[in-house]
Amino acid sequence: MSHGEEGESPMHGGGGHAKQKVDLSFNPEERAGLSTEQAEELTKQWGYNELPEIKISLYWLLFVQFTGTMPYMLELACIVALAVGDYPDFAIILAMLLANGFLGFHEQLKAAESLAELTNKMEQKIPVLRDGKAEQLNTRYLVPGDVVLLMGGAQVPADLEWMEGDILSVDTAALTGEPLPRKYPSDEYGKLILCASTVRAGEAYAIVRKTGIHTEIGSANADIMKDKTEAKVSVFEQKVLMAVKIIIFLSLIDVLIIFLVQGFARDEFTKSKIKDALLTCLAIIIAAIPVALPIVLQVTMALGAGKMAREYDSVVTSLPALQDIASMTVLCSDKTGTLTTAKISIHAESVWTTGTFTKRDVALYAALASNRDKKEDAIDRSVIGHFDRVFGANGTQLTNEYTKVRNVGFNPIYKRVLYEYTHPKVGRIAIAKGLPNKVLDTADGGEDDAADQWKVQDAEKLRAEVKKVDFEFSKAGYKTLGVVVKINDGPWVYCGILPMLDPPRHDTAQTIKNLVNAGIEVKMITGDHLNIAKETARLIGMGVNIHPGEATRDGTQDTHELIRHASGFAQVLPKDKREVVLVLRNIFNQVCGMTGDGVNDAPALSAAQCGIAVDDATDAAKNAAAIILTSPGLSAIYSAVVESRRIFRKLKAYVTYRFAATIQIVIVLTLLIFISNCALNPTFVIIMALFNDITMLPIAYDVQQASATPEVPVVWKMLTLSFGLGVAETICSLIFAYGAKPSGIFMGDFPVESCPKESQAAIWVQMFIAAELLIFVTRAPKLMIFSIPPSIALLVSVLVGCIVVSLMAGLSSYFGSLEAVDIIIIWVYNLIIFVIMDFLKVGFLAYFDENSEVLPDSEETGSVSDKPNKHAHKDLEHGTEVDNLAANPAEDFTRQSMSLNRLDAFAEKVGAPERFSTMERPSRVGRKSSAGMMRESLALSGRMSVAHSVDVASGAEVRPSFNLTSGSLRPANVPAARRKY
Repeated sequence: MSHGEEGESPMHGGGGHAKQKVDLSFNPEERAGLSTEQAEELTKQWGYNELPEIKISLYWLLFVQFTGTMPYMLELACIVALAVGDYPDFAIILAMLLANGFLGFHEQLKAAESLAELTNKMEQKIPVLRDGKAEQLNTRYLVPGDVVLLMGGAQVPADLEWMEGDILSVDTAALTGEPLPRKYPSDEYGKLILCASTVRAGEAYAIVRKTGIHTEIGSANADIMKDKTEAKVSVFEQKVLMAVKIIIFLSLIDVLIIFLVQGFARDEFTKSKIKDALLTCLAIIIAAIPVALPIVLQVTMALGAGKMAREYDSVVTSLPALQDIASMTVLCSDKTGTLTTAKISIHAESVWTTGTFTKRDVALYAALASNRDKKEDAIDRSVIGHFDRVFGANGTQLTNEYTKVRNVGFNPIYKRVLYEYTHPKVGRIAIAKGLPNKVLDTADGGEDDAADQWKVQDAEKLRAEVKKVDFEFSKAGYKTLGVVVKINDGPWVYCGILPMLDPPRHDTAQTIKNLVNAGIEVKMITGDHLNIAKETARLIGMGVNIHPGEATRDGTQDTHELIRHASGFAQVLPKDKREVVLVLRNIFNQVCGMTGDGVNDAPALSAAQCGIAVDDATDAAKNAAAIILTSPGLSAIYSAVVESRRIFRKLKAYVTYRFAATIQIVIVLTLLIFISNCALNPTFVIIMALFNDITMLPIAYDVQQASATPEVPVVWKMLTLSFGLGVAETICSLIFAYGAKPSGIFMGDFPVESCPKESQAAIWVQMFIAAELLIFVTRAPKLMIFSIPPSIALLVSVLVGCIVVSLMAGLSSYFGSLEAVDIIIIWVYNLIIFVIMDFLKVGFLAYFDENSEVLPDSEETGSVSDKPNKHAHKDLEHGTEVDNLAANPAEDFTRQSMSLNRLDAFAEKVGAPERFSTMERPSRVGRKSSAGMMRESLALSGRMSVAHSVDVASGAEVRPSFNLTSGSLRPANVPAARRKY
């Protein structure tokens, strides 16, 4: 790592810090970190690195099950029943209220368990030195004195002091509101980096000074935890619950009219009859309340999100995000590492050189402009591997002759890196590598604000040749890396170009095909060369209508149309990605997904309705995303799309069923009273409403198929379908009620005019069975016989409910003592209605132009894990050998693994292993069993890391995510004063 020895002009921006020379001295003993025993003692003293727990009592959780519009209506019904002395109905309503309350409590505990799994998967980790060795530790277990490694894209988890490494470019906008990153250490800002800021660029070792509520942000924002305890409700759920309130309101108006008609027109305001009128009204109110609907919605989404994390490597950051995933119509995908393997290899035989430079010279200078330790960087890894194969065992000895003075890391805007060295024989030497045209002339494509600017010797003569070589390589699918060098006070000289091959993942083509078949348009958004993007698109079956990123910057209508219809964009800047997303979202009303992994992807990820942080993404990208993938490639995205659509099929089925059943019950009861003054026994109605809720709870575990097109839940269409099915069921129930006696096919006599108990019981059984069977109609997108069967749990629950009601009506005199033959006839009648409803549903869906096609249950997406031996290491065009990828193909090059390696190397340098070698290493304080973490989460503590407390404070507009403020992207170690060569 560079130590940033060169002078740095402080960046502009507030802060009010007095400029004084920053003291970079440290106690040498602190550099080795802590032992586990020391960390445990410090944890007792300082507490965990989190805000104080806002514990939600289980008693309170149970209590809130009895609050809200629907529970209040039931409680009011209890009071009315008790007031009029109807103790049997009071007992049933109370049982209904308690049953729904305790069922809701039970299901919310299960949902909390499922969501705890998501929380555990999303917890932030950081490389820490413990017992002289590096390990990935949950940031919750950091204590003062821990030595950590900060990397670009990491969110600072505590108040830290810079100790050694690069000068860091740190985004403090969430804390200070400053749009420009600060430099640490610097004379203006010192070396203390505050918790909740984000490292934009650079790598450095730091020591933890304050944690938890003792941090600057923690002490000021402890009350934010209260916001985190509030449940988040999706737009879909909000609209559904609003529709419930409207139905209840209309039912209250209906009840008021019935009460007045019964009282004034039928003279029932007498002491002997008013009780019956009140109970009748009470029954209708109960029938109008879908008590279990909120429970079913929340539990279905929570369990589905848990399944996506467990089985499909997709962690959903909030339940409302499920709607975005299911509705996604366009996916903007990065190329490197997502569509391709990011396992780059250099084609040694095709290296292009200029003048007197040899291929060995280019390999040497490229290696000097790379970081050997930074193995998670695919380009640096391939360059170092190429150098090692060219120079063999003596290569390291050769590079050790050069002493590094400074370096400027890669930045997606500048698209180049710069290293400066001194050599005992050569003198001062500066080397740059990057895009061939940008290292040829840094002003190519427009001068940027980097401090270092140059144009190589004979640039105008070389420009055409470099462009031609670059074009030929890109046509063959090769990325290119230009290398230039400047010795002492001489001019910059172009050395050559390295061709690099980044093959597509083995499963990318199939996954792209699956996404397209699922109605999702896939666009490639990459910083790579245009021709490379087109060649990669051709290989994986994407469209090749790809344009340069600069084509997105005009803001005209023509530009908007280009963005909408293009297959992708290449050579883009971070702002281009965000512009593409915003145009698709705001101008064309698309539900847009965006993949990314770096801090510079965060603005685009947060702009998309469905930001997707790919495997091994930075903290900044994860905080801005709706989904966090835990496996490489796009396969996990397709699996997440399919599962989220299944979840919404369940929700739509239940909502449609419940509204239709409510409409049927309320209208039938109302018309029987108005037409024949026949009011069903309130107990019958209350039991029907109770069973309608209980028997439908297994819908969360139903088996569904995903829609072949994006699920855009239009609530008014669902309500219209519910109303249509409810009215049709009402007509069938009225036909039964008024046609049973004239038909002569029943053993009993069921007159409606006199409304005896037998007639009420027959109507009750018919309505109950018809409503229960309706769920099998609404859950099937096509005719039942062509749709996937329901889950055993749902089927058994519904049939048991119907059988229990039938037995009650047949065996109990209180429930009518119906003849067995009559009950069988009612079943047959309802089965006929069931078939009619199925065809009627298909007609409604066709009228609404709803796509009833579904995706196959299983699609070939390839293994989630990459297959390193899948790709032959040959250049297909020239038939020559390509450099082998790595000496050990099984080596782990993830960001976490490489950060641990570098921290271990630092520990060796400071002698940490020797210091702790005589100590017994007990179990890690941070290593809890998954069961233990689950129990902790089941306490519903609502705990939150200090670094994430700023999410609420900064007012994230779409989801609880880090509010990243874009600003200057000058990387670490770039002097503020611009330097011309």
